[in-house]
Amino acid sequence: MKEIGEFLKQKRLEKGITIDQIAEKTRMPAVRIKAIEEGNLDAFKDDLSYLQFFIQSYCNAIGIDYHEVKSQLSDSINSYTMSFQADQLRAQSESEKNIREKSTQRVNEYKKRNPAKKVERKIDFSLISFVAVIALVIICLATVGGYYLTRQFAPGNDEPIADVTPPEDDTTDDKPQVDQPEEPVEVKEIEAVAAEQVGDYVIENAEDKFILRIEFASNSWFRAILDGTELSTPEARVYDAGTTLEIELDPASNTDLNLRFGYFAGTKMFVDDQEVVIDESIANSTGVQEINFTIGGNTSEPAE
Repeated sequence: MKEIGEFLKQKRLEKGITIDQIAEKTRMPAVRIKAIEEGNLDAFKDDLSYLQFFIQSYCNAIGIDYHEVKSQLSDSINSYTMSFQADQLRAQSESEKNIREKSTQRVNEYKKRNPAKKVERKIDFSLISFVAVIALVIICLATVGGYYLTRQFAPGNDEPIADVTPPEDDTTDDKPQVDQPEEPVEVKEIEAVAAEQVGDYVIENAEDKFILRIEFASNSWFRAILDGTELSTPEARVYDAGTTLEIELDPASNTDLNLRFGYFAGTKMFVDDQEVVIDESIANSTGVQEINFTIGGNTSEPAE
């Protein structure tokens, strides 16, 4: 950003234009114009989304093409946003750590002041009596049942068994032949396979359109570039923890997808509900991280 500010200031001086004249044309306070020329992004942290508009107005006021600085300005804003976001996350993590430590300390102090009392267990005689009655009933039923069974199968009570001759089997050997069903052809599911380079993946067995789902575990800046073009949906900005994004991809027209994260730790990705196995070296990365997907077609072997 400082390089942009120095460039704009030099162009203003070459044209003999004062800061007051720019302020009159753009209706921006002089202090904001000076901050632009000094490259002070902290002065715009509450209006960062309008910074591009301010610099475009400045360029129009001194008669230069805004596109000369647009690309460099976008990179400066993205870098500042990621740095600012990382500082916020570190501060939040430190605050949560302090809260946990204080909470643990208070619990320990409470336990020291109020030691747990031993509870004497009393025997429940009513339950024991109930179980005894049930056992007695079961014994009585078993005794009576045994008595009647003994009487039933005692000698002299045997009844003659009827002589049943099975009918002759008139069936012949001429049975219809049933065709055996053909074995089903194995269809491989779509999946993301890790490539040789860490952070690179190849999406295999993709024949039709599918969904890439991203679940943020922490607040993070994010941008997606598909086949060299930055996507507007989802747009490049900071997303809160718990946010879920979905990107529809078509193997017939899409080949490369580049994802950039300002804070990756804990983030999960799914290809048609199949979770992408993230390499351990980047799974808990707290810095800027890039993930690349190469979209392939159907790699399964044809059935013979």
